[in-house]
Amino acid sequence: MALGVESASGICSARECTNAAIYRIDWRNPAIHRARTKTWLACEEHLSYLEGYFKYRSFPYEVSPFVAPAAGQSGDENQRQVH
Repeated sequence: MALGVESASGICSARECTNAAIYRIDWRNPAIHRARTKTWLACEEHLSYLEGYFKYRSFPYEVSPFVAPAAGQSGDENQRQVH
């Protein structure tokens, strides 16, 4: 899995996917980072695949609708589903 596309791009984080993201997934690896949260984006097609990635590893994550932040906006105003 080659992730790392900047979340600001609005493109799904799944490898070789160029679809527009409609979900934001905030996650962390508690074994390495207790407070650091990473953000990946997902299109409809890859949401369940990426959720499976986190569930398999028991990583806590939150899914919320992806809304491209406007200038000066953090994007954290969206409602989230905590897993």
